[in-house]
Amino acid sequence: MPSSTAASRPPSDSPASVMRAAVIANSNRQPLSSSSTMHEAGSVADGAGAVSLSSSSYPSSSSSSHGMRPPSLSSKELSEFDFTGIDQDLARFQQDDFVKQTLSRGVELKGYSTQIEQELKEVEIESVKEYVQQSSNVVALHGQIQSCDLILARMQEMLLGFQADLGGISDEIRHLQEESRSMSTKLQNRRDVEAQLQQFLDKMVLPPDMVATLTGKEVNDAYMEYIINLNGKLAYVSQSTPASDGSSLDLAPQATEAGKELAPKLERLRLKAVANARDYFLHRIAELMKPKTHVQMLQRHGLLKYQHLYGFLLECAPEVAEEVRLNYAETMGKTVFSLFRAYQAQLQKLVLEVANKNDLIAVEEGAVRGLFSSKVDLSKRGDAFSLADRDKILGEVEREPILVHIAQAEKARFPYEVCMRSVFKHLLEAATCEFLFCQDFFEVKPRGSARGTPAGAVGKAGETFNAVFARTLSLCLENLENHLFNCYDAVGLLLMIRLTTSFRQIMQQRRVGVLDAFFDRVTMLLWPRFKAIFDANLKSVRVTNAEKLGAVDLHPHYVSRRYAEFTATCLTLHATATPGMGVGGGGEGRRGGGVGQLLQSGGKDMLLNDVRTLTKEVLLLLQRLAERQRGPRERYVFLINNYDQVLNVFHERRVEGEESRTFEEALGLQRELFVEEELKSATCYGRLIAFVREAETNAAAAVAAEEGGGEGVCVDARQAEELVREFAATWKGGIEGINHDVMAYFSNFRNGMEILKQVLTQLLLYHTRFLEVLKRAYPRGLPGWAKDVVQTSQILLEIRKYSRTF
Repeated sequence: MPSSTAASRPPSDSPASVMRAAVIANSNRQPLSSSSTMHEAGSVADGAGAVSLSSSSYPSSSSSSHGMRPPSLSSKELSEFDFTGIDQDLARFQQDDFVKQTLSRGVELKGYSTQIEQELKEVEIESVKEYVQQSSNVVALHGQIQSCDLILARMQEMLLGFQADLGGISDEIRHLQEESRSMSTKLQNRRDVEAQLQQFLDKMVLPPDMVATLTGKEVNDAYMEYIINLNGKLAYVSQSTPASDGSSLDLAPQATEAGKELAPKLERLRLKAVANARDYFLHRIAELMKPKTHVQMLQRHGLLKYQHLYGFLLECAPEVAEEVRLNYAETMGKTVFSLFRAYQAQLQKLVLEVANKNDLIAVEEGAVRGLFSSKVDLSKRGDAFSLADRDKILGEVEREPILVHIAQAEKARFPYEVCMRSVFKHLLEAATCEFLFCQDFFEVKPRGSARGTPAGAVGKAGETFNAVFARTLSLCLENLENHLFNCYDAVGLLLMIRLTTSFRQIMQQRRVGVLDAFFDRVTMLLWPRFKAIFDANLKSVRVTNAEKLGAVDLHPHYVSRRYAEFTATCLTLHATATPGMGVGGGGEGRRGGGVGQLLQSGGKDMLLNDVRTLTKEVLLLLQRLAERQRGPRERYVFLINNYDQVLNVFHERRVEGEESRTFEEALGLQRELFVEEELKSATCYGRLIAFVREAETNAAAAVAAEEGGGEGVCVDARQAEELVREFAATWKGGIEGINHDVMAYFSNFRNGMEILKQVLTQLLLYHTRFLEVLKRAYPRGLPGWAKDVVQTSQILLEIRKYSRTF
């Protein structure tokens, strides 16, 4: 602590004097110079409150009071002095308000400086006094600081102790971390060993509940799981090389002590499981023979659900699996056969006979007479040849089969193709379900087995299916063949061929081709029989005696009707079965390639060729029948009516092609012949037509003889006069007679209208030619009797009247 003497004489650079100088300078707004700043730089010594004051820092008062001059500067020192700062200070002082005010008052700077120094000394003295007065506080502050230093020293010692303790704890933590890592590694190694041993033990140990379940009689879901487990254990124990999963620890499971001990027990358990599986499958298969058994439900829930049990038999006892398969094929084959045999027997009672051996296009009258009557039975003349609505069945292929008990209750009868569709529909559904079942059940790959499916298992589905359906397919073919022996329904055969093609396409869409061979056999049965019936009809038309076909009148003959219906049916079914081909023969509408499935097994062009041949023979037969008429006009009428009937049927069935064109040409020719014959047969028109033809012939001959030199016509004036007056008197009656004849001859209204128009038009042409002959015969003017000539407008007016009638 400094003495009181030192404290009573504070130096000029003590904190008090510095504070006082600062206050005075602030009050006078006089900035401190660099020397005053240096005065403020007094230091406080050793931090204990003793202030060290340097007396040499400021000039003494005596020197200030005596006004000591500063030493003068030489010119060299002045040249080295930097005036840049002075210029800035001068500029800053000029901007200061206090300096500007002082300079403006004209204050003497030297005296003013002395005054300022005096005031600074006073301020310094006051500052020292203030410091002396506060010395006790400074001493107290010094004691507090020392106390704080002691506390901080103890705190420092305590923290250093804590730091040493924490260093020891950190070492212990590092040690514990190392031990933890070591223990974790050991634990992981033990777990790996445990996992490998667990795998080995799981495959080598037989749980008691597994043994109890497999040796029991009940087969359920738990039994299936244990069978899969047993199959895996058998496969594992039988390995002669180390297991691929490493569970046997580089040892072959078969060579381990556990494997040697477990192998006999597994073998005994396998034999027991095989026996149980055999008994279960044989029992389930035997249930298929029970009446009213839902076969598909039994297959799905009783057999297919346990398909891996059969896979176990394939793995562990192939001979037992084969026994089960053969037993299933035999039992299921009997079941399917009995069901289809009963169904077909019931359907056979519902078959409606559509045609018999006498239903031919041309059949002699004696063959169609009633048994106890001399009248001809015409009630079924068109049924065997007309398609009618029988082709609706082609759009109902997927429809549900016939329910026999409902059909019997309704006393319904069906053509054979309807019954065949029902049988084939049942057959398709049964075959599809059975094949899929055989594929899923008999070709299953066992789960949990490393050995896979044994050789020879592939293809068992098809083999089993064939064994199941062999008798059923033979039954269907046999029934079809028996029906075809007495079948004369050509339309039904074509429909059955179409149905067979549709069913084949359905199976192809399902990607089940097990019935392809069956459909081929059916097609080979149907086509030859259809060919035989077609040839029989063709032969009946070709070799029949027209005199024995019954009475022939002017109306259409049943031969033309049967031919038209039969041909339209053949071409319609052929066209719908052959995409890209129009309804007709002769190749019209055919596009390159793409023959339909209807024309299979050599039937590609047979149908169209036979239809063309039949058309030619029918035309010849109709000519022979026309010869039985009493006159030319009746023959023409007969042929026109028959040709028109054929074309009407073709138009109704929308048949176009070579056959339609052939009959249109023949009809046009017969109409022309009838027109000429009808006009010649009329008395009033016959002489006029003969006169016109004779005159035109003479005129042509004269022109040819004179080489075109003359155009006149020589006619008999008397005959011409008679013809004019006769025509004028009878032409209206003649037209009325023609109308009456046409109405009587032709039953088809539209056909009669066309023929009447054609006859009247021809009459008008003949009358026009007659007038032309008269003009050429009398070039200088017609004679007086020509006033009776009927004008063309009058004839046109009369023709229009009859046209309105039609």
